[in-house]
Amino acid sequence: MNNAAPAAVPDTPPAPPRLRAFAITAVVVLLIAQQAMLWWLYYHAGAKDLVGDEGRYWNVAQSILAGGPWHPSDIWPPAQPLFIAMVLLFGGGLLAVQVVQTLLLAGCAWLIWHLSRRVTGNALAAAIAAALFVLAPSNAAYAHYLWPEITHLFFLLLALDLLLARRARPLLALAAGVSIGLALMFKSLLTAFWPLLLVCFVVNWRPLKIHWRAASVFVVALAATVAPAVIAGHRNTGHWSIADSSAINLLIGLGVPDRNDYISWPGSHLFEQYVASGATPDERNAWAWQQVDERLQARPLATTLWQQLSKQYFRLLESKTLLLTQLPGPACAGYLGVYHDVPPWLALTARWSSHLFHALILAGFAFGVCLWRDWRSSAAWLLLAFVGYQAALYLGLLAIARYMLQFMPVFCLFAGVAFARVWQAQRGAAVSYGRLAAGALFASLLLWLAFAGPWLDGYCRA
Repeated sequence: MNNAAPAAVPDTPPAPPRLRAFAITAVVVLLIAQQAMLWWLYYHAGAKDLVGDEGRYWNVAQSILAGGPWHPSDIWPPAQPLFIAMVLLFGGGLLAVQVVQTLLLAGCAWLIWHLSRRVTGNALAAAIAAALFVLAPSNAAYAHYLWPEITHLFFLLLALDLLLARRARPLLALAAGVSIGLALMFKSLLTAFWPLLLVCFVVNWRPLKIHWRAASVFVVALAATVAPAVIAGHRNTGHWSIADSSAINLLIGLGVPDRNDYISWPGSHLFEQYVASGATPDERNAWAWQQVDERLQARPLATTLWQQLSKQYFRLLESKTLLLTQLPGPACAGYLGVYHDVPPWLALTARWSSHLFHALILAGFAFGVCLWRDWRSSAAWLLLAFVGYQAALYLGLLAIARYMLQFMPVFCLFAGVAFARVWQAQRGAAVSYGRLAAGALFASLLLWLAFAGPWLDGYCRA
Protein backbone atom coordinates (compact mmCIF):
# COMPACT_ATOMS: atom_id res chain seq x y z
CA MET A 1 0.00 0.00 0.00
CA ASN A 2 1.44 3.34 -1.03
CA ASN A 3 0.77 5.43 2.06
CA ALA A 4 1.98 8.65 0.47
CA ALA A 5 -1.24 9.10 -1.48
CA PRO A 6 -1.39 11.34 -4.53
CA ALA A 7 -3.24 14.59 -4.16
CA ALA A 8 -7.01 14.13 -4.34
CA VAL A 9 -7.40 17.91 -4.41
CA PRO A 10 -4.62 19.71 -6.29
CA ASP A 11 -2.72 21.85 -3.82
CA THR A 12 -3.78 25.45 -4.05
CA PRO A 13 -1.39 28.36 -4.51
CA PRO A 14 -0.66 30.03 -1.19
CA ALA A 15 -3.17 32.68 -0.20
CA PRO A 16 -2.02 36.30 -0.11
CA PRO A 17 -0.13 37.00 3.14
CA ARG A 18 -2.80 39.40 4.44
CA LEU A 19 -5.58 36.89 3.82
CA ARG A 20 -3.61 34.09 5.44
CA ALA A 21 -2.84 36.25 8.48
CA PHE A 22 -6.52 37.23 8.75
CA ALA A 23 -7.61 33.56 8.58
CA ILE A 24 -5.12 32.49 11.25
CA THR A 25 -6.12 35.41 13.49
CA ALA A 26 -9.81 34.57 13.07
CA VAL A 27 -9.24 30.92 14.02
CA VAL A 28 -7.22 31.89 17.09
CA VAL A 29 -9.82 34.44 18.23
CA LEU A 30 -12.68 31.94 17.73
CA LEU A 31 -10.76 29.25 19.59
CA ILE A 32 -10.04 31.54 22.55
CA ALA A 33 -13.69 32.64 22.67
CA GLN A 34 -14.89 29.06 22.45
CA GLN A 35 -12.59 27.85 25.22
CA ALA A 36 -13.58 30.77 27.45
CA MET A 37 -17.25 29.92 26.91
CA LEU A 38 -16.80 26.20 27.66
CA TRP A 39 -14.71 26.71 30.80
CA TRP A 40 -17.12 29.40 32.07
CA LEU A 41 -20.12 27.14 31.44
CA TYR A 42 -18.51 24.34 33.40
CA TYR A 43 -17.24 26.22 36.45
CA HIS A 44 -18.90 29.61 36.87
CA ALA A 45 -21.56 28.32 39.31
CA GLY A 46 -19.51 25.43 40.61
CA ALA A 47 -18.61 22.41 38.52
CA LYS A 48 -21.50 21.00 36.55
CA ASP A 49 -23.10 17.75 37.68
CA LEU A 50 -21.55 14.55 36.35
CA VAL A 51 -23.84 12.72 33.94
CA GLY A 52 -24.30 8.99 33.50
CA ASP A 53 -21.10 6.97 33.32
CA GLU A 54 -18.97 10.00 34.21
CA GLY A 55 -19.67 9.27 37.87
CA ARG A 56 -18.69 5.64 37.45
CA TYR A 57 -15.34 6.48 35.80
CA TRP A 58 -14.57 8.94 38.59
CA ASN A 59 -15.50 6.50 41.36
CA VAL A 60 -13.51 3.63 39.85
CA ALA A 61 -10.48 5.93 39.52
CA GLN A 62 -10.79 6.83 43.19
CA SER A 63 -11.09 3.14 44.05
CA ILE A 64 -7.93 2.35 42.07
CA LEU A 65 -6.04 5.02 43.98
CA ALA A 66 -7.29 3.45 47.22
CA GLY A 67 -5.89 0.06 46.19
CA GLY A 68 -8.94 -1.42 44.46
CA PRO A 69 -8.82 -3.56 41.28
CA TRP A 70 -7.79 -1.74 38.10
CA HIS A 71 -10.23 -3.68 35.87
CA PRO A 72 -13.30 -4.48 37.97
CA SER A 73 -15.93 -4.60 35.22
CA ASP A 74 -17.07 -7.15 32.66
CA ILE A 75 -18.82 -4.37 30.66
CA TRP A 76 -16.59 -1.29 30.69
CA PRO A 77 -13.01 -1.31 29.34
CA PRO A 78 -10.48 -0.29 32.02
CA ALA A 79 -8.35 2.46 30.47
CA GLN A 80 -10.39 5.60 31.25
CA PRO A 81 -10.49 5.10 35.05
CA LEU A 82 -6.79 4.19 34.91
CA PHE A 83 -6.06 7.36 32.95
CA ILE A 84 -8.01 9.49 35.46
CA ALA A 85 -6.24 7.81 38.37
CA MET A 86 -2.81 8.41 36.79
CA VAL A 87 -3.58 12.11 36.35
CA LEU A 88 -4.91 12.39 39.90
CA LEU A 89 -1.66 10.95 41.23
CA PHE A 90 -0.05 14.27 40.33
CA GLY A 91 -2.77 16.29 42.09
CA GLY A 92 -5.20 18.86 40.75
CA GLY A 93 -8.39 16.82 40.83
CA LEU A 94 -10.96 17.07 38.06
CA LEU A 95 -9.38 20.22 36.65
CA ALA A 96 -6.10 18.38 36.01
CA VAL A 97 -7.92 15.66 34.08
CA GLN A 98 -9.64 18.31 31.96
CA VAL A 99 -6.37 20.13 31.23
CA VAL A 100 -4.69 16.90 30.09
CA GLN A 101 -7.69 16.02 27.94
CA THR A 102 -7.63 19.53 26.43
CA LEU A 103 -4.02 18.91 25.44
CA LEU A 104 -5.10 15.60 23.89
CA LEU A 105 -7.84 17.48 22.03
CA ALA A 106 -5.16 19.77 20.59
CA GLY A 107 -3.19 16.65 19.70
CA CYS A 108 -6.25 15.27 17.89
CA ALA A 109 -6.50 18.48 15.86
CA TRP A 110 -2.82 18.27 14.92
CA LEU A 111 -3.16 14.62 13.92
CA ILE A 112 -6.22 15.44 11.79
CA TRP A 113 -4.19 18.16 10.06
CA HIS A 114 -1.23 15.85 9.50
CA LEU A 115 -3.32 12.91 8.34
CA SER A 116 -5.44 15.10 6.06
CA ARG A 117 -2.33 16.71 4.57
CA ARG A 118 -0.94 13.32 3.57
CA VAL A 119 -4.21 11.73 2.42
CA THR A 120 -5.54 14.70 0.42
CA GLY A 121 -2.25 16.23 -0.67
CA ASN A 122 -3.75 19.65 -0.05
CA ALA A 123 -2.51 21.98 2.69
CA LEU A 124 -5.62 24.16 2.65
CA ALA A 125 -7.96 21.16 2.95
CA ALA A 126 -5.92 19.87 5.89
CA ALA A 127 -5.98 23.22 7.67
CA ILE A 128 -9.74 23.54 7.20
CA ALA A 129 -10.27 19.96 8.47
CA ALA A 130 -8.31 20.61 11.67
CA ALA A 131 -10.00 23.98 12.22
CA LEU A 132 -13.50 22.54 11.78
CA PHE A 133 -12.77 19.81 14.29
CA VAL A 134 -11.27 21.93 17.03
CA LEU A 135 -13.55 24.97 16.61
CA ALA A 136 -16.79 22.96 16.87
CA PRO A 137 -17.91 23.62 20.49
CA SER A 138 -19.54 20.22 20.82
CA ASN A 139 -16.25 18.50 19.89
CA ALA A 140 -14.11 20.65 22.18
CA ALA A 141 -16.49 20.16 25.13
CA TYR A 142 -15.62 16.45 25.33
CA ALA A 143 -12.25 17.44 26.78
CA HIS A 144 -14.14 18.53 29.93
CA TYR A 145 -16.10 15.31 30.36
CA LEU A 146 -14.97 12.06 31.95
CA TRP A 147 -16.15 9.78 29.17
CA PRO A 148 -13.29 8.20 27.15
CA GLU A 149 -14.14 9.92 23.85
CA ILE A 150 -11.07 12.19 23.63
CA THR A 151 -8.55 9.68 24.98
CA HIS A 152 -9.80 6.92 22.66
CA LEU A 153 -9.85 9.27 19.68
CA PHE A 154 -6.30 10.49 20.27
CA PHE A 155 -4.83 6.98 20.19
CA LEU A 156 -6.98 5.99 17.22
CA LEU A 157 -5.83 9.03 15.22
CA LEU A 158 -2.22 8.46 16.24
CA ALA A 159 -2.40 4.89 14.93
CA LEU A 160 -4.07 5.97 11.67
CA ASP A 161 -1.46 8.68 11.17
CA LEU A 162 1.35 6.19 11.71
CA LEU A 163 -0.23 3.63 9.38
CA LEU A 164 -1.54 5.85 6.59
CA ALA A 165 0.80 8.80 6.53
CA ARG A 166 4.08 6.88 6.32
CA ARG A 167 5.48 3.79 4.67
CA ALA A 168 5.39 0.60 6.73
CA ARG A 169 8.40 0.36 9.00
CA PRO A 170 8.76 -1.96 12.01
CA LEU A 171 9.31 0.87 14.51
CA LEU A 172 6.27 2.79 13.26
CA ALA A 173 4.26 -0.46 13.18
CA LEU A 174 5.23 -1.03 16.82
CA ALA A 175 3.96 2.42 17.81
CA ALA A 176 0.76 1.93 15.78
CA GLY A 177 0.08 -1.46 17.40
CA VAL A 178 0.50 0.01 20.87
CA SER A 179 -1.80 2.92 19.92
CA ILE A 180 -4.56 0.65 18.61
CA GLY A 181 -4.22 -1.52 21.71
CA LEU A 182 -4.63 1.53 23.95
CA ALA A 183 -7.60 2.73 21.88
CA LEU A 184 -9.25 -0.68 22.41
CA MET A 185 -8.68 -0.42 26.16
CA PHE A 186 -10.52 2.92 26.24
CA LYS A 187 -13.42 1.85 23.99
CA SER A 188 -14.07 -1.53 22.40
CA LEU A 189 -15.40 0.02 19.20
CA LEU A 190 -12.49 -1.25 17.06
CA THR A 191 -12.75 -4.90 18.10
CA ALA A 192 -14.00 -6.16 14.73
CA PHE A 193 -12.39 -3.43 12.62
CA TRP A 194 -8.71 -3.39 13.53
CA PRO A 195 -7.78 -6.46 11.38
CA LEU A 196 -8.69 -4.38 8.32
CA LEU A 197 -5.82 -2.07 9.23
CA LEU A 198 -3.48 -4.80 8.03
CA VAL A 199 -4.13 -3.58 4.47
CA CYS A 200 -1.83 -0.69 5.40
CA PHE A 201 1.06 -3.15 5.17
CA VAL A 202 0.28 -4.08 1.57
CA VAL A 203 3.18 -2.66 -0.43
CA ASN A 204 1.82 -3.64 -3.85
CA TRP A 205 -1.41 -5.20 -5.04
CA ARG A 206 -0.33 -6.58 -8.44
CA PRO A 207 1.45 -8.80 -7.66
CA LEU A 208 0.44 -8.87 -4.00
CA LYS A 209 3.35 -7.91 -1.78
CA ILE A 210 3.02 -7.45 1.97
CA HIS A 211 5.52 -6.03 4.43
CA TRP A 212 5.27 -9.10 6.65
CA ARG A 213 7.83 -7.97 9.20
CA ALA A 214 6.07 -4.68 9.94
CA ALA A 215 2.63 -6.35 9.92
CA SER A 216 3.84 -8.96 12.43
CA VAL A 217 5.31 -6.26 14.69
CA PHE A 218 1.97 -4.40 14.56
CA VAL A 219 -0.05 -7.47 15.61
CA VAL A 220 2.39 -8.50 18.34
CA ALA A 221 2.53 -4.96 19.75
CA LEU A 222 -1.26 -4.74 19.79
CA ALA A 223 -1.59 -8.14 21.46
CA ALA A 224 1.04 -7.31 24.09
CA THR A 225 -0.68 -4.00 24.88
CA VAL A 226 -4.11 -5.50 25.48
CA ALA A 227 -2.87 -8.74 27.09
CA PRO A 228 -3.12 -7.54 30.72
CA ALA A 229 -6.68 -6.31 30.14
CA VAL A 230 -7.64 -9.53 28.32
CA ILE A 231 -6.26 -11.62 31.20
CA ALA A 232 -8.15 -9.48 33.71
CA GLY A 233 -11.25 -9.73 31.48
CA HIS A 234 -10.95 -13.52 31.58
CA ARG A 235 -10.86 -13.28 35.36
CA ASN A 236 -14.06 -11.20 35.29
CA THR A 237 -16.03 -13.18 32.73
CA GLY A 238 -14.33 -16.48 31.93
CA HIS A 239 -13.87 -15.30 28.35
CA TRP A 240 -10.75 -13.97 26.64
CA SER A 241 -11.90 -10.42 26.04
CA ILE A 242 -11.33 -6.98 27.53
CA ALA A 243 -15.02 -6.33 28.22
CA ASP A 244 -18.28 -7.05 26.45
CA SER A 245 -21.38 -4.85 26.57
CA SER A 246 -22.81 -5.90 23.20
CA ALA A 247 -25.83 -7.78 24.56
CA ILE A 248 -27.16 -5.01 26.81
CA ASN A 249 -26.28 -2.32 24.25
CA LEU A 250 -28.22 -4.15 21.55
CA LEU A 251 -31.18 -4.65 23.87
CA ILE A 252 -31.29 -0.94 24.73
CA GLY A 253 -30.70 0.01 21.08
CA LEU A 254 -33.76 -2.00 20.05
CA GLY A 255 -35.82 -0.65 22.93
CA VAL A 256 -35.19 3.10 22.86
CA PRO A 257 -38.15 4.68 21.03
CA ASP A 258 -37.16 8.28 20.24
CA ARG A 259 -35.07 10.02 17.62
CA ASN A 260 -33.28 12.10 20.24
CA ASP A 261 -31.29 11.53 23.44
CA TYR A 262 -32.82 11.66 26.92
CA ILE A 263 -36.48 11.84 25.87
CA SER A 264 -37.88 8.43 26.79
CA TRP A 265 -34.96 6.56 28.24
CA PRO A 266 -35.47 2.84 28.98
CA GLY A 267 -31.73 2.31 29.40
CA SER A 268 -31.58 2.60 33.19
CA HIS A 269 -34.57 0.32 33.68
CA LEU A 270 -33.22 -2.31 31.28
CA PHE A 271 -29.74 -2.11 32.80
CA GLU A 272 -31.15 -2.66 36.29
CA GLN A 273 -33.00 -5.72 35.00
CA TYR A 274 -29.82 -6.89 33.30
CA VAL A 275 -27.78 -6.62 36.51
CA ALA A 276 -30.48 -8.42 38.50
CA SER A 277 -30.91 -11.19 35.93
CA GLY A 278 -27.97 -13.33 37.03
CA ALA A 279 -24.98 -13.72 39.30
CA THR A 280 -22.43 -14.12 36.49
CA PRO A 281 -21.73 -12.28 33.21
CA ASP A 282 -22.81 -15.36 31.25
CA GLU A 283 -26.17 -15.48 33.03
CA ARG A 284 -26.75 -11.77 32.52
CA ASN A 285 -25.80 -11.92 28.85
CA ALA A 286 -28.00 -14.99 28.33
CA TRP A 287 -30.94 -13.02 29.73
CA ALA A 288 -30.16 -10.03 27.48
CA TRP A 289 -29.84 -12.18 24.35
CA GLN A 290 -33.12 -13.90 25.22
CA GLN A 291 -34.80 -10.49 25.48
CA VAL A 292 -33.27 -9.47 22.13
CA ASP A 293 -34.53 -12.70 20.53
CA GLU A 294 -38.04 -12.14 21.91
CA ARG A 295 -38.09 -8.60 20.48
CA LEU A 296 -36.93 -9.84 17.09
CA GLN A 297 -39.46 -12.67 17.06
CA ALA A 298 -42.32 -10.36 18.04
CA ARG A 299 -42.43 -8.64 14.63
CA PRO A 300 -41.24 -9.28 11.07
CA LEU A 301 -37.56 -8.59 10.42
CA ALA A 302 -38.41 -5.96 7.81
CA THR A 303 -40.48 -4.09 10.40
CA THR A 304 -37.61 -4.15 12.88
CA LEU A 305 -35.14 -2.95 10.26
CA TRP A 306 -37.41 -0.07 9.29
CA GLN A 307 -37.96 0.82 12.94
CA GLN A 308 -34.21 0.97 13.50
CA LEU A 309 -33.51 2.90 10.29
CA SER A 310 -36.21 5.41 11.17
CA LYS A 311 -34.60 6.38 14.49
CA GLN A 312 -30.99 5.22 14.89
CA TYR A 313 -29.29 7.65 12.51
CA PHE A 314 -31.40 10.55 13.74
CA ARG A 315 -30.10 9.72 17.21
CA LEU A 316 -26.50 9.39 16.06
CA LEU A 317 -26.33 12.51 13.87
CA GLU A 318 -28.60 14.72 15.95
CA SER A 319 -27.54 18.34 16.26
CA LYS A 320 -28.57 18.45 19.93
CA THR A 321 -25.16 17.18 20.94
CA LEU A 322 -24.07 16.22 24.44
CA LEU A 323 -22.97 19.81 25.08
CA LEU A 324 -26.41 21.16 24.19
CA THR A 325 -28.20 18.35 26.03
CA GLN A 326 -26.62 19.56 29.29
CA LEU A 327 -27.75 23.17 28.85
CA PRO A 328 -30.95 24.46 30.48
CA GLY A 329 -34.06 23.59 28.52
CA PRO A 330 -37.32 21.64 28.67
CA ALA A 331 -36.94 18.07 29.91
CA CYS A 332 -39.56 16.95 27.41
CA ALA A 333 -37.08 17.91 24.64
CA GLY A 334 -34.22 16.02 26.28
CA TYR A 335 -32.39 18.82 28.13
CA LEU A 336 -30.73 17.94 31.43
CA GLY A 337 -29.84 21.41 32.75
CA VAL A 338 -26.66 20.28 34.51
CA TYR A 339 -24.87 23.48 33.47
CA HIS A 340 -26.13 25.82 36.18
CA ASP A 341 -27.29 29.46 35.99
CA VAL A 342 -26.48 29.93 32.31
CA PRO A 343 -27.49 33.38 31.00
CA PRO A 344 -29.92 33.07 28.08
CA TRP A 345 -27.58 34.91 25.71
CA LEU A 346 -24.75 32.49 26.46
CA ALA A 347 -26.96 29.44 26.09
CA LEU A 348 -28.10 30.84 22.74
CA THR A 349 -24.49 31.42 21.68
CA ALA A 350 -23.47 27.88 22.63
CA ARG A 351 -26.52 26.41 20.95
CA TRP A 352 -26.25 28.20 17.63
CA SER A 353 -22.46 28.01 17.30
CA SER A 354 -22.73 24.27 17.92
CA HIS A 355 -25.52 23.90 15.36
CA LEU A 356 -23.53 25.93 12.82
CA PHE A 357 -20.38 23.84 13.03
CA HIS A 358 -22.39 20.62 13.10
CA ALA A 359 -24.11 21.63 9.87
CA LEU A 360 -20.86 22.76 8.23
CA ILE A 361 -19.13 19.48 9.04
CA LEU A 362 -22.00 17.26 7.90
CA ALA A 363 -22.65 19.19 4.69
CA GLY A 364 -18.93 19.51 4.03
CA PHE A 365 -18.46 15.76 4.43
CA ALA A 366 -21.26 15.06 1.96
CA PHE A 367 -19.84 17.40 -0.67
CA GLY A 368 -16.29 16.26 0.02
CA VAL A 369 -17.14 12.62 -0.69
CA CYS A 370 -18.93 13.55 -3.88
CA LEU A 371 -16.12 15.85 -5.04
CA TRP A 372 -13.34 13.40 -4.16
CA ARG A 373 -11.23 12.52 -7.20
CA ASP A 374 -8.65 9.94 -6.25
CA TRP A 375 -10.67 6.79 -5.70
CA ARG A 376 -7.50 4.75 -6.23
CA SER A 377 -6.36 5.91 -2.79
CA SER A 378 -6.50 2.99 -0.34
CA ALA A 379 -6.35 5.48 2.52
CA ALA A 380 -9.61 7.15 1.48
CA TRP A 381 -11.36 3.79 1.17
CA LEU A 382 -10.09 2.68 4.57
CA LEU A 383 -11.31 5.86 6.28
CA LEU A 384 -14.74 5.56 4.65
CA ALA A 385 -14.84 1.87 5.59
CA PHE A 386 -14.33 2.94 9.21
CA VAL A 387 -17.34 5.26 8.94
CA GLY A 388 -19.38 2.49 7.30
CA TYR A 389 -18.35 -0.01 9.96
CA GLN A 390 -19.50 2.27 12.77
CA ALA A 391 -22.73 3.15 10.95
CA ALA A 392 -23.50 -0.56 10.56
CA LEU A 393 -22.92 -1.18 14.28
CA TYR A 394 -25.34 1.56 15.25
CA LEU A 395 -28.15 0.12 13.17
CA GLY A 396 -28.71 -2.17 16.15
CA LEU A 397 -26.62 -0.97 19.09
CA LEU A 398 -27.55 2.00 21.24
CA ALA A 399 -26.93 5.15 19.17
CA ILE A 400 -26.38 8.45 20.97
CA ALA A 401 -24.89 11.75 19.90
CA ARG A 402 -21.75 11.14 21.98
CA TYR A 403 -20.72 8.32 19.64
CA MET A 404 -20.61 10.74 16.74
CA LEU A 405 -17.24 12.11 17.86
CA GLN A 406 -15.47 9.06 16.42
CA PHE A 407 -16.86 9.94 12.98
CA MET A 408 -15.70 13.55 13.18
CA PRO A 409 -12.08 13.23 11.98
CA VAL A 410 -13.14 11.53 8.74
CA PHE A 411 -16.07 13.91 8.31
CA CYS A 412 -13.77 16.90 8.83
CA LEU A 413 -11.16 15.52 6.42
CA PHE A 414 -13.69 15.30 3.59
CA ALA A 415 -15.27 18.61 4.61
CA GLY A 416 -11.82 20.17 4.27
CA VAL A 417 -11.67 18.81 0.72
CA ALA A 418 -15.07 20.34 -0.08
CA PHE A 419 -14.26 23.80 1.26
CA ALA A 420 -10.85 23.76 -0.43
CA ARG A 421 -12.64 23.05 -3.70
CA VAL A 422 -14.92 26.03 -3.05
CA TRP A 423 -11.80 28.20 -2.72
CA GLN A 424 -10.42 26.74 -5.93
CA ALA A 425 -13.72 27.25 -7.77
CA GLN A 426 -13.90 30.93 -6.92
CA ARG A 427 -10.38 31.19 -8.36
CA GLY A 428 -11.48 29.66 -11.65
CA ALA A 429 -11.12 25.88 -11.16
CA ALA A 430 -13.80 23.74 -12.83
CA VAL A 431 -16.30 21.83 -10.66
CA SER A 432 -18.64 19.12 -12.00
CA TYR A 433 -22.30 20.11 -11.69
CA GLY A 434 -23.26 16.44 -11.43
CA ARG A 435 -20.97 16.00 -8.44
CA LEU A 436 -22.36 19.16 -6.87
CA ALA A 437 -25.92 17.87 -7.32
CA ALA A 438 -25.00 14.55 -5.71
CA GLY A 439 -23.32 16.42 -2.86
CA ALA A 440 -26.42 18.56 -2.36
CA LEU A 441 -28.64 15.47 -2.11
CA PHE A 442 -26.26 13.72 0.29
CA ALA A 443 -25.89 16.86 2.42
CA SER A 444 -29.68 17.30 2.54
CA LEU A 445 -30.05 13.74 3.85
CA LEU A 446 -27.45 14.24 6.59
CA LEU A 447 -28.87 17.60 7.64
CA TRP A 448 -32.38 16.13 7.70
CA LEU A 449 -31.16 13.39 10.06
CA ALA A 450 -29.38 15.98 12.22
CA PHE A 451 -32.21 18.50 12.61
CA ALA A 452 -35.57 16.88 11.79
CA GLY A 453 -35.91 14.50 14.75
CA PRO A 454 -37.55 16.95 17.19
CA TRP A 455 -40.02 18.06 14.51
CA LEU A 456 -40.91 14.48 13.52
CA ASP A 457 -41.40 13.32 17.09
CA GLY A 458 -43.13 16.51 18.21
CA TYR A 459 -41.37 16.95 21.54
CA CYS A 460 -43.14 19.23 24.05
CA ARG A 461 -46.21 19.69 21.83
CA ALA A 462 -48.54 17.94 24.25
